[in-house]
Amino acid sequence: MNADTQQQIETLRARVAADPRTKAIAKNLNISVQDYAGLVAHFKVTGEEPQFMVASDEVLRQHGVQVPSAKQVEGFLRAEKTVIEKSGRTSSFDDLPRVQVREQAATPATPVDPSLNDALKRSMKRNLR
Repeated sequence: MNADTQQQIETLRARVAADPRTKAIAKNLNISVQDYAGLVAHFKVTGEEPQFMVASDEVLRQHGVQVPSAKQVEGFLRAEKTVIEKSGRTSSFDDLPRVQVREQAATPATPVDPSLNDALKRSMKRNLR
């Protein structure tokens, strides 16, 4: 990585770390503010995409990862569901401003001239051959 790219990453990392929302996001992800800000800045500046890797439980264990049982995963998800239900929130998008949409009466469709409809069908048949 060249020095210019590294400087861009560091500048953006500092801005992300200073954002008041970053602390809450990092806490929810169980990583430090600096690590979170560094990841955001890296992916934004380089244009790289985070990798999602799938590994078998056996491979994870070989690398020292303690793999939760299906029962532990179920318990975690049920506990999270309870927390979400008690909070009254359905997602982190609940804090975003709502857009008011006015209902508009549907305008009736204008009838199509049957001769134009037939010409269109003939043209489509010719072009599909």
